[in-house]
Amino acid sequence: MFQVDRLEITVLVENWVDMLLGEVEGDGGGLYSVSRTGLIHHFDSKQRPPQAEFGLSLLVKATLGRNRLVVLFDAGLTGTVLTHNLIALHEDANSIDHVVVSHGHPDHFGGIFEFLERVQRKVPVVTHSDAFLPRYAVMADGQASLFYNQAFTEADVERSGGRVVLTKDPLELGFGVCTTGQIPRQTDFEGPRPSPFRGGPGLYQVGPDGTFRLDEVWDEQGLVIDVRDEGLVVLTGCAHAGVVNTIIRAKEIAGDKPIRAVLGGFHLGFPTTPKENVDKTVAAFKELGVKMVMPMHCSGLRAHTAFAAGMPTSYVQPAVGSSLRFGK
Repeated sequence: MFQVDRLEITVLVENWVDMLLGEVEGDGGGLYSVSRTGLIHHFDSKQRPPQAEFGLSLLVKATLGRNRLVVLFDAGLTGTVLTHNLIALHEDANSIDHVVVSHGHPDHFGGIFEFLERVQRKVPVVTHSDAFLPRYAVMADGQASLFYNQAFTEADVERSGGRVVLTKDPLELGFGVCTTGQIPRQTDFEGPRPSPFRGGPGLYQVGPDGTFRLDEVWDEQGLVIDVRDEGLVVLTGCAHAGVVNTIIRAKEIAGDKPIRAVLGGFHLGFPTTPKENVDKTVAAFKELGVKMVMPMHCSGLRAHTAFAAGMPTSYVQPAVGSSLRFGK
């Protein structure tokens, strides 16, 4: 796997907008910095303030020498917010080389169609074949969301201007940027758990054989970027497969290198996720030597509190418009 010289990750879609967050200039070693879309940007009438929604989209810009690769990792819940924030943050949709949809849930694929229709050429869209299987969700009070991913089909992606790339294996997108492919479940406390009774709260899926079963989100995949002299930056969509499992998978792909940063959804805020998983995850991050952590989207307030308290020099609060920079 190649290494990138420089990496910039911009938060396009996230649950929070916070115009009071300050800049972050390194961790003592100057290995990363975080710039913010702040108070002045929001109050300046010449600017368009960004918006938040329950979803995730990260813009990844990787540079090797004079060459650059731009990847859109997930597309948020709606095209309205994704498009608005691309304009507000002065990002050119036509500069994006590749799209990765981490898994087939609407808060990660929802903005894909409006995005593709804005781009003036065909764009490859990589995901897992299971992302298109029918999905159902049952809440603790019995409410159900029926076939909630029906808008996400190969035909619709192609019709909007995408070119679907289906793979269960890691896919090298270019010099040091790679998808994780399907993530093995190795950590005992991570991954979906069945309801204690049939049809109880949880996520379900209709399999290729027609069986109605627990949705184990096997289509979940992350992104790993190897930054020269710094280590691995790992991106997760929702981490249904487990954020620790995702880190382990990243190290299997890129080698046993330092974990420079982990950011994205950690799935620790979901109602059926055991509360003790938060402390177990923080402990695992410490053991793995994660240098910087930004829990986002579905991570939950409990996780933010635990990481801020347990890893105070590593924790960075997320917000739409934040840009993280790594490398020289």
